[in-house]
Amino acid sequence: MLSLLAAAALNGGIWRALRGGWINPARHLSEPPGLQTLVLALLSIAFAMYLLDPVGGLMLIAVVVIHEFGHVAAYRVIGHNDARFRLIPLFGGVAISDQLPASQLKSFFVSLMGPGICIAPLVAAVAMSEMLVESAPVTADYFYYFAMLTGALNFFNLLPLWPLDGGRCLSYIMQAFSPRLAQGAVLLMSAALAGYGLMVQSMLLLGFALMSVPSAMQAGVVASYQRPMTRWQAVLALAAWLATAGTHAMVGYWIILRFL
Repeated sequence: MLSLLAAAALNGGIWRALRGGWINPARHLSEPPGLQTLVLALLSIAFAMYLLDPVGGLMLIAVVVIHEFGHVAAYRVIGHNDARFRLIPLFGGVAISDQLPASQLKSFFVSLMGPGICIAPLVAAVAMSEMLVESAPVTADYFYYFAMLTGALNFFNLLPLWPLDGGRCLSYIMQAFSPRLAQGAVLLMSAALAGYGLMVQSMLLLGFALMSVPSAMQAGVVASYQRPMTRWQAVLALAAWLATAGTHAMVGYWIILRFL
């Protein structure tokens, strides 16, 4: 019961952090999807179920949807009411806004809140698993499986690899100390993702890394249009990034270890 209360408190905190971002001005969670969006969503669900299993695939899609909605809600909090997301087969999902955030601190907030919002269902799933482990062990296993998928996916997403959220977070932090080094780090992170794709023989990751090269080369130019963080803000941002990544790693480590 104590763990459930802690989970409820954490959910309340995240709800407050994203206050104003849960619904758009039309008072909907999201815009009605078009035909292309629906087709992409169905293909994503089918691929996830093929990659894992029917239950695991649906859980994976749920994690991706929550993650991307975290980005959308964060965009709305900073005033970008045009924000939306779509599922993309093989790659998961992407959140989109037609506007560039005015500051790198706001961009950092948007990048972090994808994994950040997922801490709430992760902790809630762990709490439910612990509560049901004796009375309903099979259900408890499903809850913990969901928690591990959530932790593993979001931990990977927070690794310092461009263009993952972790790579973007590190870029914004480094901009506060040295824009030139930040641009070099972005290119290095893009190369690191390509190298990892080669190491694990994943053409998907390699292709993803190669497609990110143009955005990596333009990252410094885009950042120059934004107000940088102060160094104190950058230190706090670094702590938030590491804490979020550490939380996901603690729960998703069994799945993470399979890919090391």
